[in-house]
Amino acid sequence: MNYDLLNHLYLIIYFLLDFNKIELMVKYESKSMKSILNQLKYIDSWFWCRYTLNPYQGCEHACIYCDARSERYYLHKDFEDKIYFKENATHLLDRKLKNSRTFLPDVVSLGGTCDSYQPAEEKFQNTRKILKILLKYKFPINISTKNILIKKDLDIIHQIAEETWATIAFTITTTDSDLANFLEPHASPPDERLETIKFISENFPKIHIGVNFMPIVPILEDTPENLNSVIEKSKEAGAEFILCSPGMTLRDSQAKVFLHHLKKYFKNISKPELYDTFLKLYGLGASQEVNREYFAKKIKEITKLCQKYKINTRVQRWYPSDFRNSNYKAAEKLFSLSYENPITGRINKDLYWAAMHIQNLPRSLGSLEASGDLNKLKYLTSKIRKIINPYIKTPNTMEKYFKK
Repeated sequence: MNYDLLNHLYLIIYFLLDFNKIELMVKYESKSMKSILNQLKYIDSWFWCRYTLNPYQGCEHACIYCDARSERYYLHKDFEDKIYFKENATHLLDRKLKNSRTFLPDVVSLGGTCDSYQPAEEKFQNTRKILKILLKYKFPINISTKNILIKKDLDIIHQIAEETWATIAFTITTTDSDLANFLEPHASPPDERLETIKFISENFPKIHIGVNFMPIVPILEDTPENLNSVIEKSKEAGAEFILCSPGMTLRDSQAKVFLHHLKKYFKNISKPELYDTFLKLYGLGASQEVNREYFAKKIKEITKLCQKYKINTRVQRWYPSDFRNSNYKAAEKLFSLSYENPITGRINKDLYWAAMHIQNLPRSLGSLEASGDLNKLKYLTSKIRKIINPYIKTPNTMEKYFKK
């Protein structure tokens, strides 16, 4: 029996018969919010965001693996059938940035629990309105999306890139369109996302463009062929970076939805035993994260491929022009070193947490050095001190430093 052919036929039938129902059921409702911009306790070390913002609640893309289905996000259960348009988002954001003295300009990540460019955006233009506010106050942005609808806003994103900094990352977890239809039924096809990456890289050079290769669903997307295809085609399209994360979370309601689809999928391609193989990677479903041995093995494979195709595995960071400049550079150096162990997939926690604290400091490293307070910092060992020494600029050298 030709299992590859059976697999493709099942994916096509599954998509046509099951997910077309979802498209007909989607309802839009307006919702007035009390707040719109979330400030993180620590800056995200992958996307470099200090703030997060979701223009919508719910997501029409209906990705079956989506972590936002988890109960930890307190979203409505009909997550993909009912989309809430945040009607007062721009008013709240403008008022917050205009009146706040504590919100220093820093990277805003758009679309954490929703895709900012899901089909609802074509109707409501909420993301575009939000981008105009962020441009007005000169806030840098990081956008993750699976939809080529983002092309309509490249004019504003380009302006933000010129004024401050802008990064766009397309999530691409497979180059197989049939498999993508099964996992991400209402997102733009992978080939269209790759074409848009190429368009942006060729026409908007100031916008950092890359790929989020995550989640990499075990068994379905972790084959050598798929790993190579995603990384190779991303590089060919002009991606500057690729962020990779083997495995996926399995939390409460999110796990229930995903495992339901996965079990049905393996049964219909006559490989039901693969369902148990998948669960064993998570300790038979008892764990939210894939086991460490699997993660380390895949990280090693991915690292070699990224080296082969000469593509960065980190996003180039935005640097403010105020006292945080040297702090952020020191933190980025520590973060890069903390992730430099692809053999085990483990991070160096001392370096990682030292970086987290340094980029949260209310004063520059140089100022702390001048006042004698630098050595009081948590996690600042003699080894870490040597690493960050080049970034410690005392007050009498700061003016010269910023003129460089």
